[in-house]
Amino acid sequence: MALQIVLISGCSSGIGLAIAVLLAKDAEKRFKVYATMRNLAKKGKLEEEGKDQLGDTLIIKQLDVCSDESVKNTVQEILDAEEKIDVLFNNAGLALSTVLECVPINMAKELFEVNFFGTLRLIQAVLPSMKARKSGCIINNSSHFGIVGTPFSDLYAASKFAVEGLTESLAPALLHFNIRCTLLEPGPVKTSVLGNMEAWMKKYDMPTADQESLELQKAFNEGPFLQGMLANRQDVNEFAVMVKHIILTDKPDLRYQTHENFNPDEIKAKLADPTGNVMVDLMVKKYFVKK
Repeated sequence: MALQIVLISGCSSGIGLAIAVLLAKDAEKRFKVYATMRNLAKKGKLEEEGKDQLGDTLIIKQLDVCSDESVKNTVQEILDAEEKIDVLFNNAGLALSTVLECVPINMAKELFEVNFFGTLRLIQAVLPSMKARKSGCIINNSSHFGIVGTPFSDLYAASKFAVEGLTESLAPALLHFNIRCTLLEPGPVKTSVLGNMEAWMKKYDMPTADQESLELQKAFNEGPFLQGMLANRQDVNEFAVMVKHIILTDKPDLRYQTHENFNPDEIKAKLADPTGNVMVDLMVKKYFVKK
């Protein structure tokens, strides 16, 4: 297999870091990973875990998914060096859980800027070269909240719903160019996402919710659904192995619910075909196959 060039966003910790290191350490050296992050001051953990691969199969670069210029320049630098990008993994993201009316509009916009528009920018940047080569793999990190909205995660769910709609709509047409689209829909994963969320929320002047809403949120946070999530988190390295498998699969599914022990009834009810493949095949036949 030819060396695959992989671009990953959000690699300072968690899922992005784990995937970057796993692919860079591949025993058969099938991948060269461009692991990116907005703030290079946070690259220490990635450098430590991938120290033997640095400069070889692991390249760390600065990338701000909220900046048109940063995305354009980074993608072009990789194309100039490698002449291709085989795999794009959109991982950079923010989480948010709170009472809706307490969220300032500029905070909601920042959430969408990272979760949705950051994904959109990178897809737009890599598509021309992928289409020209008629080859590529785009993996977007969504969430089980991207399938079913959950109380107090209104805006986070909305941003992931947007990623789902974008990917679902792109998938049938991009098959014409031999570009595969995949949505990852993880349940709870052992990362620093909650700590990152709390730190981000402190940057905004958020009003206090009414007492009744606060009590409702407290009941939800202490209830069986959320507590079950926290007690049943997926190991980040297990998640990374699944991503590697998807990249190496000739015909990956549109959707993957990554946590086999976390598949709430709401998800099962909404996704009669959890893979999403029936819908994509139907759209290809309906819209692109000549009668």
